[in-house]
Amino acid sequence: METKNPIIEAVERERTRRNLSHRALSVFLGIDPAYWHRIRTGERPLNLHTLQILVQKLPEIAPEVANFVLNQDNGNRDEGK
Repeated sequence: METKNPIIEAVERERTRRNLSHRALSVFLGIDPAYWHRIRTGERPLNLHTLQILVQKLPEIAPEVANFVLNQDNGNRDEGK
C-alpha cells in the first residue's frame, strides 16, 4: 500500500518529470532499490540520512523536506510537555 507522505509524493513527481523508473531513481539516489521500495511504501520510515540524500540529489523537493523536519520537531516537543 502506497503512502501519502508529502516527501514521497514530491519525489514521485520529480521521478515522473525526469522520466525515470523506480529502479533508475533509486540508482540515481544511490539507495538500494529494495530499501527505497520499503521507504516509498511506508514499510520503512524516512531517516535523516535518506532525507539528506534526497535534498542533495533532488534539490527541488527541499521545501517538502524542510516542512517534514519542522513538523517532526514540533511533534517531538509536544510529546515532552
